Amino acid sequence: MVTIDDVMARNYTFIAKADLEDGGWIVMYPDLPGVTTQAETYEEVATMARDSLRAWAEAQIEDGRPIPEPGDFEIPEWTWEAAGEPLQTTAEVAREFDVTPRRVLALARDRGIGHRFGRTIMFTRKDVERLRPGPAGRPRKAALG
Repeated sequence: MVTIDDVMARNYTFIAKADLEDGGWIVMYPDLPGVTTQAETYEEVATMARDSLRAWAEAQIEDGRPIPEPGDFEIPEWTWEAAGEPLQTTAEVAREFDVTPRRVLALARDRGIGHRFGRTIMFTRKDVERLRPGPAGRPRKAALG
């Protein structure tokens, strides 16, 4: 039988979304439907996420219900926004540029672009345009005049 320590040792991914209307953060676990919470500040997100996972898991164990293993998933269908503007994931930008996500993250870090949501970096359309790689090769020499 699974114990609370077993569940808490698993590596479940959670998503924290800024609540632009009411302030604070909304936290949810894509692998665990119904496990949601809110945090007043970004600094409280991880603590609140862990507390909600623990409370849910304790209830599941007490009632003898199964607890799913963590899974691999794409970001769920969720409208991410920053200042009312839709956001794209690192993977989406990488596909658009036909580069690796690692390259997108390197460009973002070098240019100071992107919005952090937990461990995820998200990008507005304006960010994506600022990230767009230039032409390959050396820059052309300026015409001497």
